[in-house]
Amino acid sequence: MFFLFISGCAQKTSTIDYVYPDWKTRLDHHAKWQVQGKIAFISSEQRQSANVNWQHDELHSDMILTSFIGTRILSLKQNAYGAEIEYDGDVYTDRDASLLLYRLTGFTIPLNNAATWLKGTADNEHTQFDELNRLTSLIWHAENGQQWQITYSHYIKQDGYWLPTKLSLKNPQIRIKIQLNDWQFN
Repeated sequence: MFFLFISGCAQKTSTIDYVYPDWKTRLDHHAKWQVQGKIAFISSEQRQSANVNWQHDELHSDMILTSFIGTRILSLKQNAYGAEIEYDGDVYTDRDASLLLYRLTGFTIPLNNAATWLKGTADNEHTQFDELNRLTSLIWHAENGQQWQITYSHYIKQDGYWLPTKLSLKNPQIRIKIQLNDWQFN
C-alpha cells in the first residue's frame, strides 16, 4: 500500500505558473495560432451569435462561424490577395474581407490585421494598459476608415503569455462581443 501511495505521488506533475518577461513581443511575433470561442453581433436592428474557430498563420487567416448546434454559418478565408467567403452554399470573393462580410451578412468586423488586436498586442497612441502591461482599451483604425473602440475585460495566463478571453468592439453601427475559450499555438 505504501508503494502505491509513493508511486502515485511521483507521477503527479506540477504546473509552472509563469509569464515571459517579454511576453507581448513574443506573442506579437507568434504568427501560427488557433482560437475557439463565441462571437455576438449586436446592432439596433438585430442580434446574432455564433461559435467561432479562427486559425491564423504567416500566409492565411481562416475563420469559421457555426450555430450553437454546429451548423456552418460561413467560412472566411483570407490571404494577401484577398478574401473568400463560403456563405449559404455559394462562394464570394473580394480584396477586402470586412467589406465582403458586410455585403453578405450586414455585419462588419475589422478583419484586416485582426491578429494584432485579437491577441491584445496592438499599441498606438490610443491604448491603455493595466498594471501587468495588458491591453485594456484601444481605438483601432481599420483600413476601410472605420474607427473601433476595443475593450479587453479578461485575460488568462497560458504558455507564458497573457491571452485575452473577453473583449468587445464597438463603433456607432455595431457592438461585437467576443469570448475566446481555447487558445492553441503551433
